[in-house]
Amino acid sequence: MVTHMASSRMTTAFWGCTFLGFLVFVGIGFISTNMYEDSMPSSNWAPPHKMPNRKFSGTRGEEICDVKQNFVFVKVHKAGGTTATCIFQRFGYEHNLTFVLPMNIKSDIGWPNIFKREDFIPSADGTFNLLVDHTVYHRKLLDHIMPPDTVYIAILRHPLAQLRSVFNWYGLAKRFPELKGARVDPVASFLKDPEKYQIPLVARSKAPHTLSKNFMAYDLGFPPGLFDDRSSVDEFVQKIAREIDLVLILEHFSESLVLLRRMMCWKLKDILYNVSPKNLRKYTKPTTENASLVEAHRRWSNVDYFLYDHFNATLWQKIQDEDNDFHQEVRHFENVLQSMTTYCTKAILEFEVQKRLVTRRARAAIKKVPNVTLVTTWEVNNAAGRQTIPRTAWHDQFDIDPHLCLKLRMEWQDWEYVLKKKHKLMVKNGSDTVRSAIQFNRLKILDQTLLSNVFNMTYEQDVQ
Repeated sequence: MVTHMASSRMTTAFWGCTFLGFLVFVGIGFISTNMYEDSMPSSNWAPPHKMPNRKFSGTRGEEICDVKQNFVFVKVHKAGGTTATCIFQRFGYEHNLTFVLPMNIKSDIGWPNIFKREDFIPSADGTFNLLVDHTVYHRKLLDHIMPPDTVYIAILRHPLAQLRSVFNWYGLAKRFPELKGARVDPVASFLKDPEKYQIPLVARSKAPHTLSKNFMAYDLGFPPGLFDDRSSVDEFVQKIAREIDLVLILEHFSESLVLLRRMMCWKLKDILYNVSPKNLRKYTKPTTENASLVEAHRRWSNVDYFLYDHFNATLWQKIQDEDNDFHQEVRHFENVLQSMTTYCTKAILEFEVQKRLVTRRARAAIKKVPNVTLVTTWEVNNAAGRQTIPRTAWHDQFDIDPHLCLKLRMEWQDWEYVLKKKHKLMVKNGSDTVRSAIQFNRLKILDQTLLSNVFNMTYEQDVQ
């Protein structure tokens, strides 16, 4: 219902501004180096939207943003968090910010437990700007290590879609003997009698959480023992609403990112991302979608639905509070993404090569011949030139080049590697002990050549 109401508001806003929408469409609707017209309004232009902490100066009333660079992203599992994390990792790298980074090779700061100091790499001066890896949200602990002006961001996904992704990613069907090898939809089968499958699995597991019930709520700090306590659930939802400044909704990712850009006073370039999903695994079993299945899941994973319903509605309320040009900016942003994707396909060349994969076990057994396999690799095509995105009402002119395309293509493991290498050089106090304890991920997109040419870094040989 909320989405329907939001769609009605979008339609009303658009047709109520038909003439302005036409001008914007002509000016900025088609994005390419040659076809893109400069749509910046005349000198009498007034700021298109109002935001807190903005100042106005100059004869044209230009906006001067207080750019927000201290933030925590509560990365909820299987909710599009990795795509958002890559946006934030690139932003932090480009702005020379200090990350809270895990000591291990996982994308976890203490998760699935409450984090402790030993879980992350100390900074050179004891301060941090941002945390974007998986962690169980605990506001008091986070406030203890983050600056007072830290912005808190989270992400949610429709709970049934999130459960499907969890089943697929973690192979949950294989953990339930009755579902193993079934040709039917394993999620639908599970939801017919979830306790039948869940209780034996939880009894065997020593984990402090359950993957298949209120998993998003757990990431946000809700204790599993209170799932059936309605007053605790209501209080929790209100607590998160007070403490989290913006909750992104995966089903409305473009709107969420544009709202984030405005709230953080970032540039449009800062929220560009590779539209191919991160951490993607294709479904191998058929899926069933109907109202009764959603209702069964709502009864089972109640806290996740309370969270999603509340913050989906909150997102659209925030959008309604924006000026009428918000939806025009969203369309413009999506046009930029489309044009950028076309350009980057030519700027970053993808091909397969034969490569020897030498594992630690293979290195230990020197006499054995290492595996040879086909590996996908990437090459920067500098002959692609640059793509210029002209100035509009929402941003200044900026360029997209092959190096930016590579950074957009990078996976979180590549960014984690780059950020740890950079962080390692900055650590001073207790440097020998800390540097020797840092574990590095394997690169997925980058290789030694790209790491050197783009980031001016040498390859860390002893990766995990």
